[in-house]
Amino acid sequence: MVVFLPFPTGLVAEYLHKPGYERVYVTLYGLTLLAIRLLGSALDAYARHEHLYSEAKEGEELHGTQRKFLPVVIGYVIAILIGLAQPVAAVALYFGLAVYLVVPFREAARVLRRRHLPRQ
Repeated sequence: MVVFLPFPTGLVAEYLHKPGYERVYVTLYGLTLLAIRLLGSALDAYARHEHLYSEAKEGEELHGTQRKFLPVVIGYVIAILIGLAQPVAAVALYFGLAVYLVVPFREAARVLRRRHLPRQ
């Protein structure tokens, strides 16, 4: 699915401002992103079941991909539905979801909290 992603991405880039086509291509793009997320999660579940990950250290949090799975899947479904009516808004939502997936907000907040704690 990841190899397929450039195809709908190119279609969205080419037809986003052409009436009639953009809804179809934005929907195809969203379905591709959703399929990548679902297949990636299935691969992650398989790897955990087969104990292919190293042992978690004490106090280690749930892996970020697991923690973000449900909000991102819901976000993709909402973006796909929005894309049927407002393709440009759906593309903006896809961008927002990509930022959410890439930026480590929890780690950044943890670093900022440590900086502002009084030193003893």
